[in-house]
Amino acid sequence: TGLHRKTKDGFVLGEPDKDTLRILWNESISFLNSARTERKNLNEFAERLSKRPYKLKQGVIDFWLPIFLFIKRDDFALFSDDGYIPNINDQVFELVVRKPKDFEIKAFDIDGLKLELFNQYRTILNQSAEKTATSRNFIETIKPFLTFYKTLPEYGKTTKHLTKQTIALREAISKAKEPEKSFFEDFPRALGYSETKLREDKKQMSEYVSK
Repeated sequence: TGLHRKTKDGFVLGEPDKDTLRILWNESISFLNSARTERKNLNEFAERLSKRPYKLKQGVIDFWLPIFLFIKRDDFALFSDDGYIPNINDQVFELVVRKPKDFEIKAFDIDGLKLELFNQYRTILNQSAEKTATSRNFIETIKPFLTFYKTLPEYGKTTKHLTKQTIALREAISKAKEPEKSFFEDFPRALGYSETKLREDKKQMSEYVSK
């Protein structure tokens, strides 16, 4: 099928290069795209594959689900009842196969001014600009904010002798559990900006980054 193939860098798992699994791959991509606007439960994905026209048996679904998610692991955030899962490993995949209903995914929807804003965050942190946002660079970018908060003395974490916006931003950082939401909704809201306005007005985005 081409899912597992040899490259100059060794063996990799990737998009199938033969027609055998093309329809299944396209349906899986369609599900992933549907998760751009809101989280989707993985049980919905499994149920799609079990019904017409695919009617995959459970054993095949158990095989396909982790393989597809592994191949596309940089394109989405994974969540369980305990919140965001930054590191997806074999133990996580085993749980996903056992109980897909306990997990949700949110595909990244980052382009245009949103991607520009993401790279502004990276500039603040002296990180290189990226052509696309992935799970890997989201974690890399959110980590310094979380580390900064954790290293604050107790007084810095609790004092009210700060501006309302500073307190709101501190709160947003302390409760950050989903990088995409934190960067494009919670942090801007704390400083008095809306995601919509930031995406439509480069001047406002520049002001926000300065703040």
